[in-house]
Amino acid sequence: MIARVTREIETLASVKGPDLGGETAPMQAQILQSRFRKFVESGTDFPTVAVNQRDGVIATKWRKLLRDSLYQTIADPDAVVNAHPYFKELAALAFTVPVVVTYNFDDFLERALVQSPRRPHGTIGYYSAWGPHFVVQQDRPVVYHPNGYIPFQAIDRYSEEVILTEEALSNQIIDAARGSFALLVEYFSKSPCLFIGFSLTDPGMRSMLRQAARASSGTIHYYIRYCGSGAPPPAEQEEASQANFDLFNIVTLYLDGDEIKALLELLSMDDEDTFNDVFVRAGAPQRYLYYIAGVVSVGKTSVISRLQGPEIVDEWLRPRNPLIAKPSDELDDSERKRVDEWILEQVRLKNGRFARAGGGLHVMDRAPLDAFAFTLPNEYRDKAESIYETACAGKSGSPQSLQKGHLIVLKGDPRVLQTRQIWRGRGGKESYLEEQQNALVAVYDDAFGKVTFIETAGQDIESVTKQVLHAIHREPYAEFDFDKRLEFFRSAVS
Repeated sequence: MIARVTREIETLASVKGPDLGGETAPMQAQILQSRFRKFVESGTDFPTVAVNQRDGVIATKWRKLLRDSLYQTIADPDAVVNAHPYFKELAALAFTVPVVVTYNFDDFLERALVQSPRRPHGTIGYYSAWGPHFVVQQDRPVVYHPNGYIPFQAIDRYSEEVILTEEALSNQIIDAARGSFALLVEYFSKSPCLFIGFSLTDPGMRSMLRQAARASSGTIHYYIRYCGSGAPPPAEQEEASQANFDLFNIVTLYLDGDEIKALLELLSMDDEDTFNDVFVRAGAPQRYLYYIAGVVSVGKTSVISRLQGPEIVDEWLRPRNPLIAKPSDELDDSERKRVDEWILEQVRLKNGRFARAGGGLHVMDRAPLDAFAFTLPNEYRDKAESIYETACAGKSGSPQSLQKGHLIVLKGDPRVLQTRQIWRGRGGKESYLEEQQNALVAVYDDAFGKVTFIETAGQDIESVTKQVLHAIHREPYAEFDFDKRLEFFRSAVS
């Protein structure tokens, strides 16, 4: 667009200047705007414009120049939408979310929404917004243009400001830092987003994404990097992907046009049978199950509470029995029996949740075999039998398998864990917590499947959350076989 604006301005009499090739795009726009301003001010009728109206006149003419440049080669914008390889799919997906953020100035997405068969009756199908504030609509998505909006038809609503020049971009970054774009930052903080059709080079966008990542360490976004002429080498992909993940909590997808179209079609599918069949024919899993385990006070629940996007299965599905807060080595036989029965019932209920889980990411607080960490080694076989009979419903005659999944185990400094327990008004000596942690690590032997161990000592909860997200989104998915491990303990010699 900068090149088009340059050509437009150079066609104007008396507007000349040195080549701007060495300048950044925002600085080029800044200089071009200055040249254009001088041209307007040199007009013979400009002195007749009231002083308090001159800036408005210049701004209006500047927007017209930008509009002419933006749509210079477009005779029929609807034809452009119809010919686009995946605008139809993008519009269908847009109707499933409350806000669509676009850094484009044009109205092609709005036109795609108007044409979409999913457009709700009685509405044009969208509400265009810009500036630091927007209001979510009930029956249509908000198409939000943070950098401004220039529709094809000059009579349509448009933004008074277009973020193109160095000055405008710098002001946007400053305003965002001061909280003017708090609504957008909050949206990025709480809502996993799919970014498509632009690069991550926009400083304003980068600033807001970084703010969002710091405000909410558990929200992951997905960024499609278009690879029309072929994907970069694997090493380059890995380097850029890791940088995007570290800075912005972004998972980077390298896709060409056909792959983008296929992804949007999949995401916008409203026929469950067709959706399921796509995965069947592709031989790909629909769901990914994750367990987060660890001793008491290591931070499992705190990490899980920060995760935005995955379906969560809580630590307990029923109001907790007060006895479970008591250290296991302080329970009498009657109390231990009651606690064991209650916990194993919870394991069965939670396992049922994972067995019925649909497509997507699912995260469970605690893992099925955690009970061994509270059990003496010489009682492992009896405990395994109890888990099989109660948690797996083995005594019913139709035992249920423990659902396999990627296991993440958090480890901590026993001294820190004891301090946390004291602050929470709970018991547990340092030695007891250390023994419990060692037992848990031994139970989840990686010979029975994938285990990711994360050391929490010396790290704040945001850093630990980031490592958990890395295990979920950046590491290969591999499962731990809980049934196989349970059978090992059941068949062990007493």
